[in-house]
Amino acid sequence: MDPLSQDQLQAFAAVARAGSFTRAAGVLHLSQPALSRRITALEQRLETTLLVRGRSGAGLTEAGHRLLDFVEAQRALEEELVGELGPTPTSYRGVVRIAGLSSLVPPVVLPALAPFLREHPAVQVEIHRELDRQVVAAVVAGRIDFGISQNDSNTPSVVDVLLGDEEFVMVESRLHHVRRNVFLDVSPSDPTTELFLASQPAHVRPRGRLIRSFLFDEPGILLGVELGLGRAVKPRHTVPSSASVRVDPSFVPQSKPVFLHYRRQGYYGRLHQAIRARIEAAVRERLATSAKRTRKRGSR
Repeated sequence: MDPLSQDQLQAFAAVARAGSFTRAAGVLHLSQPALSRRITALEQRLETTLLVRGRSGAGLTEAGHRLLDFVEAQRALEEELVGELGPTPTSYRGVVRIAGLSSLVPPVVLPALAPFLREHPAVQVEIHRELDRQVVAAVVAGRIDFGISQNDSNTPSVVDVLLGDEEFVMVESRLHHVRRNVFLDVSPSDPTTELFLASQPAHVRPRGRLIRSFLFDEPGILLGVELGLGRAVKPRHTVPSSASVRVDPSFVPQSKPVFLHYRRQGYYGRLHQAIRARIEAAVRERLATSAKRTRKRGSR
């Protein structure tokens, strides 16, 4: 049997990851007819439908999911082989794509990976922006290698690793008069504040009209609270002791689980395993340390 065409596999993987023939054609610098011909030829070669075309984009069939698993495993093997044939057998090469909670990916995951990246300059990390509810879909589609979210995927093709819990609290300025009905969020699609308030007893929920102010920047929210621009719901571990904010004790803290997601496949390269171990260790340690501090406060 003739081997599968790498050009056709590359075209298929690009569409699967992008979820769109138009975006995939742009990534590959191909015309859409040329891209479609490659996909059609691959489907004819395998005698099965791999992609379902629809108004919302291109979705994977069951056979498509299996082929994407093969492509990702092939990519991991290739990266490992290239690394082993490099200057030393312990070198790593490749690109690792990560997306997920802004409270953990930039402030925790990146510092944990930094020593590894400095040691292996042929490894690059890409941080993708995905809404929490879209992180799992990005993993399934192959757009990212690792995702961190607050939701169990319940998807057979995805591995979910529970890393711990984030404890959310209401914070307000220590220095300025508090605008009690103004709440700072990242964006209109951020449901954190609404879900937190809905979980509170009726007698502590703010009365009157709530005003949401969107700063489109996670670190900027804490600065906004310090400046007295409003209150905010934040994971406790993201509030440094040096910040000019306080936790409002009248609100009941809310815990949410944190999951690491990656594709379930038959083989994982050394780079995947090295990155995964560092992400797991760093996030587990941060969440466990935060939980320990919370228990100490409660015992005083």
